Amino acid sequence: MCIMPNTARQEAKQATADWQALHPLLERCYVGPPAGRSGNFPGAIFTLCKLLRGSVEMKKGNHSIQADANNPAWILTTPGTRWQHFSDDSEIVSIHIALGNPQNGAEWSGPQIISVKPDSAGEKALAELVNCPVIKQLSPGQRLELQALKLSIPDYLELQKHTLEILKQSLLLAERAGMRYQVPSIQDPRVNASYRYLAALDIRESFDRGELAAREGLTAGQLDRLWRSELGQTPNHYRDRQRLTYACRQLRRPEIPIKVIAADLGFRHLSQFSNWFSTRHGESPRSYRKRPGTN
Repeated sequence: MCIMPNTARQEAKQATADWQALHPLLERCYVGPPAGRSGNFPGAIFTLCKLLRGSVEMKKGNHSIQADANNPAWILTTPGTRWQHFSDDSEIVSIHIALGNPQNGAEWSGPQIISVKPDSAGEKALAELVNCPVIKQLSPGQRLELQALKLSIPDYLELQKHTLEILKQSLLLAERAGMRYQVPSIQDPRVNASYRYLAALDIRESFDRGELAAREGLTAGQLDRLWRSELGQTPNHYRDRQRLTYACRQLRRPEIPIKVIAADLGFRHLSQFSNWFSTRHGESPRSYRKRPGTN
């Protein structure tokens, strides 16, 4: 009988993560001039940009790219603030996909922005999404705010079919360049169990460091040290990032009052939520909501 090495067992366990927890949602499928031509933009979800006219320079983290319409590559960007400058004549295809809040704790790794040359399958997927009847009948403004639309079941399923295909092609291209969306490889079973617990915990529920650690037979300080060793962060830091991601996602939906978002996250006063968000994101919730190109 062949015994699988421990590292191989860990990799197999990660490979069979519960991806049913992933719920992709197309939030934008826009063709036209960029919503934000120049400056810093707090993109909160995975984006695909293809230049039809003009040129662009983008920077995110330690990575930067330049592209123009004469060399029609895809620019793929992970969530987070980026700097960009489009030429005045630029026109783009802009696809934005929210990946939900997967209970398996998947996260982005590798470069935060890349420029990749799509193959025929990728170009076909993009064309079919942009030209599908559900999208074609929408105004430019509606294409910028797809999450606000009320769709029939057939229309929703048609859109979701094309969304899944463009996401599949994007992730295949991204992985070749080292950009991955994956569950972190965690060796310590106590860190793995507590990480999965927090990943699946409803964002409206609070958690206690001591109780989380006690579940694994540890003190809060011991669990913090193990988390730092495995993940480079503590459970509190991870939960704070989850809450910020949720806040950004909800702020992209203009129909939801900011005070409701604050209450969902456990803030008793709107000013507390505003201070918390501003400290972490560098601008107020209201400013974030109004900023062009937030999505």
